[in-house]
Formats: sequence, C-alpha cells, structure tokens
Amino acid sequence: MDTSEYLSMFLAESREHLEKLNLAVIRIEERPDDRDTLDEIFRSAHSLKGMSATMGFGQVAALTHKMEDVFEVLRERPDGVPRSTTDVLFECLDVLSAAIESIAAAGSEQLEPDALIARLAGLIEAEPVAETKPTEPDGAALVVPQPVLDAHATGRVLHVCVQLDAAVLMPSVRAYMVLAAVGDHGRLVHSQPEYEQVESFDGRRIDAWVASEHELGTLHQAVSLVADVASADVREFEPEQAAGPAPSTQPGAGRAPAEAARIESKNTSATVRVDAERLDQLMHLMGELVVDRTAVESLASQADVAGLSQAVADLTRSSQALQTLVMQVRMIPVEVVFLRFPRLVRDLSGKLGKQVELVLTGRETELDRTVVDTLGDPLVHLVRNSLDHALEPPEERRAAGKPETGTLEIAARHAGGNVVITVRDDGRGIDPARVAGKAVERGLIPADQAGSVDMVRAVELLFSPGFSTAEQTSDISGRGVGMDAVRTAIRELGGALVMTSELGQGTCVQIRLPLTLAIMPALLVEAGGTPLAIPLDRVERTLNLSQQVVRLVTGNPMLVLSDGVLPLLELSQALGYPGSDAGAYVVIARGNDRRLALVVDDLVGQRELVTRPLPAGVGDGLALSGGAVLADGSIALIVDCDQLAETGGRRLGHPHPTTLANAA
Repeated sequence: MDTSEYLSMFLAESREHLEKLNLAVIRIEERPDDRDTLDEIFRSAHSLKGMSATMGFGQVAALTHKMEDVFEVLRERPDGVPRSTTDVLFECLDVLSAAIESIAAAGSEQLEPDALIARLAGLIEAEPVAETKPTEPDGAALVVPQPVLDAHATGRVLHVCVQLDAAVLMPSVRAYMVLAAVGDHGRLVHSQPEYEQVESFDGRRIDAWVASEHELGTLHQAVSLVADVASADVREFEPEQAAGPAPSTQPGAGRAPAEAARIESKNTSATVRVDAERLDQLMHLMGELVVDRTAVESLASQADVAGLSQAVADLTRSSQALQTLVMQVRMIPVEVVFLRFPRLVRDLSGKLGKQVELVLTGRETELDRTVVDTLGDPLVHLVRNSLDHALEPPEERRAAGKPETGTLEIAARHAGGNVVITVRDDGRGIDPARVAGKAVERGLIPADQAGSVDMVRAVELLFSPGFSTAEQTSDISGRGVGMDAVRTAIRELGGALVMTSELGQGTCVQIRLPLTLAIMPALLVEAGGTPLAIPLDRVERTLNLSQQVVRLVTGNPMLVLSDGVLPLLELSQALGYPGSDAGAYVVIARGNDRRLALVVDDLVGQRELVTRPLPAGVGDGLALSGGAVLADGSIALIVDCDQLAETGGRRLGHPHPTTLANAA
C-alpha cells in the first residue's frame, strides 16, 4: 500500500518513541530493577520497529530489532547494567534519530546499521539471554487453532478483542502495537491477524489469545492505551465459546479497572494530531479577528444605534472565549524541551569526569508552541555552561566541603501571565576578579577599573558580545558563542533573562517568558507623535508628570518617588525618534532588574495587540521587539523594556521644558 500519506505521522511518533527510549535507558542505568521502565522500553521498541517495517524503512527496523534483543538482556540482569552497554544503546539511538531526520529531509534512511548490529550482537554473546517464553506466534491458523486449546488445557488463556477506530490511518501499525502490548503481558499463543502478516493488515478488528496470569483489567488497560483503539474487551477463553464472544468471567473486583481503562481508551481515541502550520494559520486568523473586533468596538462607541452596544459586548465576549481556546490549543508542556536534558547531562558529566544530579521540576508547565520550539537552544547552552564551567569535579568539591555530586536544577513555573524557567547549580559561582581580568584582556574595561568590578558588574560583562572566561573554546560550552547570544534569543521571544551568582555557592539564571507570542496585552501610548506599545506585564503604574517632584542631578532630570529616585527617560528620544515638548505622563516600567521612568505624550489605553516581528534591518540597535496593527490601520511599535534599561540612559537627550519647570 502507499504509505507516503502517513509519513508525517510516522515521523512524529518515531521521534516520541526515541525520546522515551533515551529517558528509559537512563532510568534503567540508574535502577535496573525498574520493571515498569523495562516494559516501557519494550513497548517503544516494538512500536518503532513495527512502524518502520510498515513504512518500508527496513534498516531502521533491523537495528531496532537487534536492540530489542539487548533490551531482553537488560530484562534478565538483576545486578545492574554496565555503562559500556548503555553507551552502545545510546549510540544506536543517536543513529536512529539521524535516520529519522534524514527520512524527514530526503525521504530515505541513509543508514548503514551493520556495524552497530554487530556490536549489539557482541553484547548479547557476552551476556547470553536466559531461555524465555516466546512472545511471537508460532504460525497457527486464522481460526481459533489447536495451540489455543492446548494452551488452555495447561493453563489460563485470555482472549483479547480490540476494535480500532473507523478513521484509523495506519491499521497495520496499530495492530502491531496492540500485539506488542499483549505480548508484554504473557505468551502470545495466536492472533488474527497473524504476527507475520501484520504488515499487510488493513482491517479494524484484532483478536489475540495470550497465556497470562495478569489481571483482566491490567491487560485491558495496556491495549486500550494504544492510539486509535476505539474499544477493547478482555475475557478468559473458554473452548465451547470459541466461535463467538464468551461471557466475561472477570470478577466484580476486576471490572472497575477494566471499565476505567475503557473510558481512558475513549479519551485517547478522541485526540488527534494537527499539523503545526494549521495551528499557526489558526492563530493568524484569530489575530485578524482581534484587530477587526477592536475596530468594531471603536465604531460602535461613536454610533447611536439601539442594541448595538449589547451586540458588540456579546461579540467581544465570544471572540475572547475563542481567543482563549485557540491559545490553549497551541500550548504544550515545557517537558518537550526538558526531555533532552537527562541524556545531555549524563553524556557530558561522564566526558568531564563530574558527578551531577539533574533535578527537573515543573515539567507540566505549558508554553506557546513557538516559544517552546525556540527555547531549546538557549537552555542547552546554559546547561552546557553549568556542566563545563560552574560545577566542579568531585575532588574540588570535596576540598571545598561540598558533596562530591553537584546539583543542576531546571525548573519551570507560572507567574501571572508569564512562565519563569530557572537554571540553577551549586557550583563555583562567578568570580568577579577573574571576569574583570578577562574583560581587561579583551579591552572591555581599562585596567584601572578591574579592582572595582563587583558581582553585578561581572554579570553585565558576561553578557558582552562574544565574552567568555574559557581559556579556549570547546565542543561542550562556549564554542565562540557567548551569553549575549542566549539573551538575544530570549529577547526575541519577548522574554527577559537575569543572572545572579554567589562565589563558591553557585549560579542562578532566571528566564521570564510570555505565555504566548501572538496576542499580547499592552499599554498603548504616544511619544513624539508615534504610537508605541509597552507590554502590560512590564508596567507598574502611570503618573501625571505635572503632579510629580522632579530634581536635576548632574544635569539630568530625576523623578522623586516615595519608593526611590528614577532618571526620567523621554521614550521617543530613547528609541531614536525626534523629541517632543509635550511630555505629560510617566510610565513606570520594569526592565531586567531595574525600573524605568518613561516620559510619554499621551496614554491611549490598554489594548490587546496582535504582535508581528519587525522586518530584517528595521529597528536594528533600537529597543524594539516587534510591531502591531491598530484598529485604524496604523502601526504601533512594541517597546523592549529590557534593552531600553541598558541603552536608554546613553540616549537621554535634553530635558523637557515641563521637566525643567517642575525641577525649578
């Protein structure tokens, strides 16, 4: 059959199985007696092999099949798994991952698995597998055959009947997964379709007979969790009822888990995969709807038509509910990014000779899909830096009175309309003196200022373009890319990055990101005749400038507040636009770890804006993060408060006459 239409599904599910296998092998390396993880390994390997064979990718299927044999070795070992074995398995997983990406890019496997298959065979020969019950059928007939009756005569046989969803796209793959799940719970005596004929299966019903001592509900749940299973029935096989469904002999205590699994299977079959481009298009259209809604609201406020205001209010309520739902559809857990770190930490810590415990918290925290897709590389860079530079080798930690095993924590949590991701280690911390020395070498600061560099200044220097404290770049961290690239990537997502450290105790990097990129609540202002938008989550409050106390300090106007003194920054000039004498309001906003007092001409009000990235070359060097189309068709530029906090002071122009009058 033509499998090309199923390629996207195959690629997505293959990547998921490879991620699961990477994590599962790490867990088995740490806890070799974890039977649940071993079962998960077999299910993923079975599924990947079956899917690959069905799609015609024989090399992937062959390598996965040989890996199954090694997994069987792991299942039989009670005394742990040697690192040499898991190293080979991880190498196989890397090769399989590369093959899947090659299939995605070029449509072919580009895989030569013979050498790896030989190494896997060597592992099996070194540790022969004990005799186990076969998990594949022995070529029985398509009707209820004699082997089923024989098996029943000598023990308990369960009859599993599975009905696939009518809209299933890959019935042969699902049949393979069902039989694999059944085989994980006993000896598969016979099946319809037969195991060897699964690749050509195009039906919707799957029958299997398994010799098993498992509870009915356990087996029911296992097959019900397979995607596209509409219903499943598990009963004890009785010979006199071989021609039709047998009355369930399941005890009352077992019906509850079976029923729960049946409900769960219905929920599972109700989920569908949606192409990412369709989600992007859906969000784009939702954004257009928000713009149109704003325009209608503006026109309705100027018209005197009976019932119009109520109709517009209903439209607003409905479209806001739809907007919320569309955003929720695009949300995915940050675990998608976190899943790559156990393997990364395991490999790099071994290469560096360090002992590291990885702690992952808040995996279920959800973010917009676009944010998650872009977040991976900056986080990988931070993790590599922690492993290479921050965390010490065991002997150094022991000499410093620390546990030999260092801790690297990656955590995610919701904070209002944002998600905060923290990367924290208990390593060396930042040494201001060392940073200052490197800064002098690179000409970033004069030598006579090196002694005055404190921790705050040292952190600022670390974000200088291309700055690194490494003596030479390596393939682990640095690689000629500094922390400035990480912060730039976070800013492009509309987020902020703050680093803190304590010498000898560790370093903490905190990333604050918006939940979604496409639609953003903002305070719309005018400055220098230009509409500008300040992200609402950065706004603390607004003030009437004429009612505030302003003083000149070394020629610069300072706003005197009850909770501190802030330099006044004319927003239009700070962004490179002509200045204005009409500054009447102040917006107190947050940028990085400091507050800003932004002088604007007018406060237009709060708006929900559909954000768009700026074209290449537009706004380079300015504190702008994007733009948005307003209801009247004009463009509002979005202020980057973090960059403004760094560059705004250097752009400060002449004070307004209003400011001088108040200062006097």
